[in-house]
Amino acid sequence: MMAADLLTENIGRSRRGGSAEYRLVTAPQITDNWNSLVAGRHPTVRERWLRLAPGRLPGENIVFLLEKDGDVQVAVSGVVMDRPAENTRLDPQAIFSGAAAIHGLAASGPHPWHAMPAGRLYPCLLLMQTHYELVPVGPAADDVAACARLVSEIVRWAERAGIRSIAAQYLTPEAAALVTALRGAGFTVIDFASRCDLDVVWDDFDGYLATLPQRRRSAIRRELRILEDRGVRVVELAGRDREDELLALRVQLVAKYGSRPNPDKEAANLAILRREFSASELTTFAAIRAGKMMSFGIFAREGGDWIPMLTGSDYDDDYSPLTYFATLYYRPCQVAPAIGVTKMWFGLGSWEAKRLRGCRLRPLVGAARLVGGATMLGTADGDE
Repeated sequence: MMAADLLTENIGRSRRGGSAEYRLVTAPQITDNWNSLVAGRHPTVRERWLRLAPGRLPGENIVFLLEKDGDVQVAVSGVVMDRPAENTRLDPQAIFSGAAAIHGLAASGPHPWHAMPAGRLYPCLLLMQTHYELVPVGPAADDVAACARLVSEIVRWAERAGIRSIAAQYLTPEAAALVTALRGAGFTVIDFASRCDLDVVWDDFDGYLATLPQRRRSAIRRELRILEDRGVRVVELAGRDREDELLALRVQLVAKYGSRPNPDKEAANLAILRREFSASELTTFAAIRAGKMMSFGIFAREGGDWIPMLTGSDYDDDYSPLTYFATLYYRPCQVAPAIGVTKMWFGLGSWEAKRLRGCRLRPLVGAARLVGGATMLGTADGDE
């Protein structure tokens, strides 16, 4: 019996006594009441954020919802993968075998799937949301007992569905109860990487600089003087102004980091962003010199949270690192308090550069285990 055949599981009555009935429900997409389940959680688990990157997770979408007397208590989402993913930052085998350590992911191990062939691991249930995070939602998301019940029933579901392994990736600090439940269910829990958060505790740019060490303050002022001497201005663009230039710089960034540039894909991503967020929720900062755009950064706002979504630079320009930091950090940090932003989220990667500009590094973890008799699987027709 495969994943698509197991859409609803009736778990039965609670072992604690009483009449409360628990049921595991699965769905191919997040449910209509999803946003009512995410109150107080990380902004990027809200419904519209999950729509921003369609197809990022390779596999068949699945959502697990643990209900009690018909009300959802806790839920997680992910995909069922039938083979390894090309993106090693997403692929469970690459991460839990140690192959992704070159990207700074799970670099210190342990690596429970080291030297394990793909035939022993796939199909794999990957629990993860599209923005490189896993945050459980629902009123019982912080309850270890509820999370433990959810995990035990997901494992049971996986055994019946022919799943050979389960991976939970990029669990955030808000997922502490789920991490405890996974560890208790026999998952190997490992440090993945860090998320970079910047709390806006200042009233103006001088206040931002005051949060940094003296040497870093001097370095930033020096960078800004260099840009000013070269005639670079950092401005806010209105609406769709200069969109062709934005896309050209975005393509340069994609090429720089080793991916095949696809202008149509980048245009589609920008169109999705503009569809999901109003003009007042998007802010575009651009570094301009002699009428030419050098760098840009587009921020999306969810309440008091501000998140950079797209960026790009002219890497033929010797000063592109300075224009990048001016549009992604310095000008946004100047503007943030005036528009009510209380936290800026800078995600994964470039950890040292982000730390030097005031970000706190918050740990992300992962968890993995084999399902049933998976260690006996992986015969010649599936091994790689």
